[in-house]
Amino acid sequence: MKVLFVTTGTASAAATRYRVSQYIPLLKSRGLDCDVFSIISGFTTKYMIKSPDMNGMNRLAYYALFLIERFMRSWLVIFRSPKYDRIFLQRVTFPLRLEKLLHRLNPNIIFDIDDAIYLPDTQHNDPLTKLKKFIKEGEVKAVLKISKCAIVENEYIKEYVSQFCGHIYKIPGPIDADRYFVKEKEDKKNIVVGWIGSPATTCYLDILNNVFLKLLQKYSDLSIHLIGAGKYSLPGFKIKKIPWCYDTEVAELQKFDIGLMSMPDNEWTRGKLGCKMLQYMALGIPTVASDTETNREIMTNGVNGFLAKGENEWIDSISRLIESPELRRTLSLAGRRTIEEKCSLKKSVNSLLEVLSESCFS
Repeated sequence: MKVLFVTTGTASAAATRYRVSQYIPLLKSRGLDCDVFSIISGFTTKYMIKSPDMNGMNRLAYYALFLIERFMRSWLVIFRSPKYDRIFLQRVTFPLRLEKLLHRLNPNIIFDIDDAIYLPDTQHNDPLTKLKKFIKEGEVKAVLKISKCAIVENEYIKEYVSQFCGHIYKIPGPIDADRYFVKEKEDKKNIVVGWIGSPATTCYLDILNNVFLKLLQKYSDLSIHLIGAGKYSLPGFKIKKIPWCYDTEVAELQKFDIGLMSMPDNEWTRGKLGCKMLQYMALGIPTVASDTETNREIMTNGVNGFLAKGENEWIDSISRLIESPELRRTLSLAGRRTIEEKCSLKKSVNSLLEVLSESCFS
């Protein structure tokens, strides 16, 4: 079987890295012939990752470049499509209803949607964002309607997708449990509470401002590490900010004693399963995450992590973990076991192979 994976960004984009790139070696080892093509260049991918921090003309210039590249490279996907048995679109939609032409040349289309991409991805309420929402929602619906099947990550996205596509499969994560392995913790007094993310998700750290302040005042031997954060600071307190790098990511995460994943509960965030939560759990890092319906699909409060709502619950959950090495160990083991059972790459690749072989394809 020959499969063309079409992505929105190169492997430096998290969605491409997790939902496509890490599958490729395993799929090839199973005999599949796989090609990967990004709908935008590596240059534009870098700016896409930084786009949440952009304002004014820089943001407008990025959107213009994105649209031009996407239009031109969409034609390359369309012209190449007849050579493949399956076309796997990871978040990729098409301008000017070009998906109809793609469908005519190759109807065996799979649409992988792991985020609420039919909604605005920023808090901006300007005309440009409103226009983007209008266009994007129409494009997502159009691609879903011509797809033989869709792959989703959670029930919230599944409910939306079911309006337009009849064959839906849920594959959460996946997380490479071999790469994200548990490292035995050394006995130490200093506790590291950590977060990993990107400029796009740094704004969610504001939820924890008072939590950080009170914890740092309460525990003198507490350190806070932030990996990949954009513009964030806590005046009067020293927080260690670490640039994200693929090669050092795992080693930096393994320094965490407690992992945090905070986010508001709204239409956009309900589409997110929370990659950082899965990373922590795979690494055996006891985790405190926002109590949302999507997170509850993976985490059970007090069993394999803590789910928190409101400042007091965040402080209480983190404090309990700081003060109890035994509790940290218990949640560590349970979290790792959850990933192995539900979200591991080895398990997910089997699910993906089943989707690629489904009888709905001609």
